[in-house]
Amino acid sequence: MKPLSVGNVVSAGLRIYRDNFPNYYKLAFIGYLWILVPVYGWAKYSAMMGLISRLAYGEIAEQPETVRDAQRYTKPKMWDFLVAGLLVGLIFLGAMIAYLIVFGIIGVISGVIVEQSSNDLLVVVVSIILITAAVLLLIFGLIWLISRLFLVELPLAVEENITATSTISRSWQLTKGAVGRIQIVVFLAFLISIPIALVINLLSVIIQLIIGSGLDSSANISGLGIIAILIYIIFLLAASALMVPFWQAIKAVIYYDLRVRREGMGIDLRK
Repeated sequence: MKPLSVGNVVSAGLRIYRDNFPNYYKLAFIGYLWILVPVYGWAKYSAMMGLISRLAYGEIAEQPETVRDAQRYTKPKMWDFLVAGLLVGLIFLGAMIAYLIVFGIIGVISGVIVEQSSNDLLVVVVSIILITAAVLLLIFGLIWLISRLFLVELPLAVEENITATSTISRSWQLTKGAVGRIQIVVFLAFLISIPIALVINLLSVIIQLIIGSGLDSSANISGLGIIAILIYIIFLLAASALMVPFWQAIKAVIYYDLRVRREGMGIDLRK
């Protein structure tokens, strides 16, 4: 296939999501159930996300796989997926610490200006400029970092000889110079997901009200409370898993498109 336009990327992701929804949703829901199990369950969840990404990549690359075939590749890398996720979390933590240091420096500069200046208007203007700069630095810095690490699970799920650390480098390499393009795709995908998110939030509020009224009118609060909490947790997991296949499909299409643009070739999953 040829490189895709931004609109085609979103359309392809939506088509993959629609055509494979039952299988992908089942995997996503099982993955979310694994989150309830510490450490091992988190690794299983991470591998499930990678599995969905690999299956979606196979669709866009016209090399479809069965779930069982794809699992033969992603299951042995279960812990690599978890470690990669932890490393990404540490990168974001380090970025936030660096931002807080910069924000602290800006705060000190603002304090010095306030103490030494007798011009109230100058103080207000400089403070507004510094605060605005700090907020913009946070927003655009996070957008840039998220875009550069957006594809972390894809190389690990698809390519050979990729580890938990090298998959981060691979995402960094592929997304170089493509931050704007990725963010346009993400924005369009977000707009598509808004109606579903609104329905989910509405249902969540309704369920909370029903459970709350049931507990208030029940004498056996403890027993009903446990059942109600379990029902609500299952609903949250099921609702959370609803859009996961769509976003993993979007990532897979972006990954494929960047591979074609950067390297002019795809990856043969059958190797």
